[in-house]
Amino acid sequence: MSEPAEPATTVEQFDCPTCEVPAGSACRARGGKVAPKYHTPRFMLVPQLRAELEVKTPAGRSPGRAWERGPAIDAAMPEAAPKPTRVGYARCSTAQQELQSQLDALAEAGCDPVFSEKISTRIKVRPEFVKAMDFARTIKKAVPTSG
Repeated sequence: MSEPAEPATTVEQFDCPTCEVPAGSACRARGGKVAPKYHTPRFMLVPQLRAELEVKTPAGRSPGRAWERGPAIDAAMPEAAPKPTRVGYARCSTAQQELQSQLDALAEAGCDPVFSEKISTRIKVRPEFVKAMDFARTIKKAVPTSG
């Protein structure tokens, strides 16, 4: 996955569906200040950033200070039919087991991102599983349901 040279500039090519700021401006928080990170529905419009959990607002945009409208630009149109985001999770519980076959199958299925860990079945909290579920919930909130 290629990373855009300047994620903030790329994200700001779109109007924000959450805080309704126009293209060319950073997102704003409920309190009227510049948000510390861009809203998920906005950076999900950039294919290279869809797998990110968050995109932080750069220091040059003054996060935490009073929001001011940026320079006006024509908003970019989102892609017509974006490819769905598939979240993958692979786990094995012993050192003798291997993850690679699971990782290969997830890659073949088009999963990106993929979370994996070697962790015992006896351990109830699985950090990578928690990250995968949090990511999936974030995506579900950001993308409007169809139908």
